[in-house]
Amino acid sequence: MKKVVSILSLVILTMTILPLSSQAQLRYKLKVGQKYGLKQSTTQDIVQNIQGMSQTIKNTIGGDIGITIKSKDAGVYTSDMVFETLLFKMESTMFSMSYDSTDENQEENVISKAFDAIVGYSFKMKFDELGNIIEVTGFDELAKVIAEKYGSDTNSLNMAQESIKGQFSDESMKQNLRSMLLVYPKEKLSIGTNWSNEVQTQGAMPMLSKYNYKVSALNGSVVEISGTGTMATEEGFSQEQNGMTQHFNLSGSVNLNTSIDAKTGWPKKMTQNQDVEGVVAVESPQLPAPMEIPMTIKSKSTFVAY
Repeated sequence: MKKVVSILSLVILTMTILPLSSQAQLRYKLKVGQKYGLKQSTTQDIVQNIQGMSQTIKNTIGGDIGITIKSKDAGVYTSDMVFETLLFKMESTMFSMSYDSTDENQEENVISKAFDAIVGYSFKMKFDELGNIIEVTGFDELAKVIAEKYGSDTNSLNMAQESIKGQFSDESMKQNLRSMLLVYPKEKLSIGTNWSNEVQTQGAMPMLSKYNYKVSALNGSVVEISGTGTMATEEGFSQEQNGMTQHFNLSGSVNLNTSIDAKTGWPKKMTQNQDVEGVVAVESPQLPAPMEIPMTIKSKSTFVAY
């Protein structure tokens, strides 16, 4: 009889434990004084058709981003963020340009001084336990540092600023870094749990992405999350460049898969694919009528913890 009772007790205990182990409440539980790093690798293929002629541009962006937690107050982390390495490469039949901070023989070009200023420069980022980025500072000041590096060479400075336009400012980085840190829901998660989020990125072509996330697997150490969604340029977005006005109308799909450290909430690995197409309309006093340029953009990004 005692043996039967013991078995029943074990069954009841097991039934009690199993539901608990199949749930997780994701939060960023990071240690003050510790550095958390992400190695980024992004490839982007842009194909545009200009008056019947196809042109392909291949961009490669990479680097190591180190985030050191300086303090935590009322659930908000203050951190120092540094681009420890940086890689940028643009290749096309018309124009090519590259930068690699790890290459001791890096040749100087119009963007090298700007990227030299970025690598090793320390920025401040504040974010809460759910992953909401509250504030990013230091990028506005960086613009002054970059200008000083070019001195009187205003032509190269203007070209460099055009290449990284919209990328390095406090507000643009606050938005762009939201692609790196997932925002977790307040509720506990279990396999099949869904939630949604919007990410507005800025830069040469601001995009609004709408994600639907789903927990695909979890255990005591790792939470696997998949996501699908849509992305599109801001309605009515246009910009001036070289005396021309460009009107963007692009949209497409996005999907991601990520492995999260269940104890810290920090991503172990994240892959994201984007597939966008549409038209860029160009207006210029030199053109008799607006010129439409069909365009497709395929991107793949990977973030790996280090």
